[in-house]
Amino acid sequence: MPVESFRLFPQWDGWPKNRPLLVAEIGVNHGNDLELAWDMICAAHESGADFVKLQSFITSEFLHPSLPYYEETTLLELGPEQQSTLFQKANKAGINLISTPFDFQSADFLQQYDPIAYKVASMDHNNFPLLGHISRKGRPVMVSCGMAHTEDIRAIVNFFTKAGYNQLILLHCVSDYPTAQDEMNIAAIEGMRRTFNVFTGLSDHSLGIAASIQAAALGAAVIEKHFTTDRRLQDKFPESDNEMSIMPDELKELRCYCEQFALMSGSCSRKLTKGEKLGRNNYRRGIYAKREIKAGEILTEKKVAFLRPESELSVADWPSIKGKRIFVDVPHLSSIKIEDFEP
Repeated sequence: MPVESFRLFPQWDGWPKNRPLLVAEIGVNHGNDLELAWDMICAAHESGADFVKLQSFITSEFLHPSLPYYEETTLLELGPEQQSTLFQKANKAGINLISTPFDFQSADFLQQYDPIAYKVASMDHNNFPLLGHISRKGRPVMVSCGMAHTEDIRAIVNFFTKAGYNQLILLHCVSDYPTAQDEMNIAAIEGMRRTFNVFTGLSDHSLGIAASIQAAALGAAVIEKHFTTDRRLQDKFPESDNEMSIMPDELKELRCYCEQFALMSGSCSRKLTKGEKLGRNNYRRGIYAKREIKAGEILTEKKVAFLRPESELSVADWPSIKGKRIFVDVPHLSSIKIEDFEP
């Protein structure tokens, strides 16, 4: 599926036609600091993100209180009032803010802001009650496939297909934080697209932007990358993803690369540029007399030179005229022409 055919967001005319959609994942990098969250959202938008994404959850709805990180997670939880403030400000600023709901209540809360799309985290790709609840809201759903075998992914696709839902995007994802380069397996993006005939992309947990650049080159529909304005915030918020997130300059660079791919990709058929058409004449070789050739002589390689620029006869014509008899005198360094041969 070529990038220009992506039409998963009919209610939104901003879908990029010739490059991947870029999602900047703020997640919980804000540490429940509302001002910091807004600063990150603005920075991501200004750095080229098409969507900026939060995580919406009620801790008690997805974590058992016996877990050792339960309390730390509650400290990162954005309440309804905080999220409302962010969504309202984003709407006024023209920022496409979306979120990953971890529970039914959070999904219902998000609906009031009519998000362009929903995201489902890798931990929930087999949470069919939640998948069904989100899909019924009639928006595209991006599902991360970290920790999923092929049969797990097939179950996801079958679930949405049976529900008559055709706005599914599968994101290849490796749920290691950070993911080592030799474990990224970027080729899975194309493999999933061919196997399941759905739009595919990458949720990238590796350091830097190299993996995302490769995904863009391979035709990913969506690229999601964790984003921060300061990696040192990891010390302040140990349960966040600040340390493995990209910074504004890196997001700008990724956006630039994606736009360059759009310019360079072209089509499968070969076509010559104006410069190449000119180059065919100026840089290809023609056939010239290496010395004066008298009428009646037989053409051999010792009697000709293959020189720039291309003449009436190209060097590619040599096999068809080699051994033929010249009908007229050909001066030294003159080009050899069709009419020079015996009639």
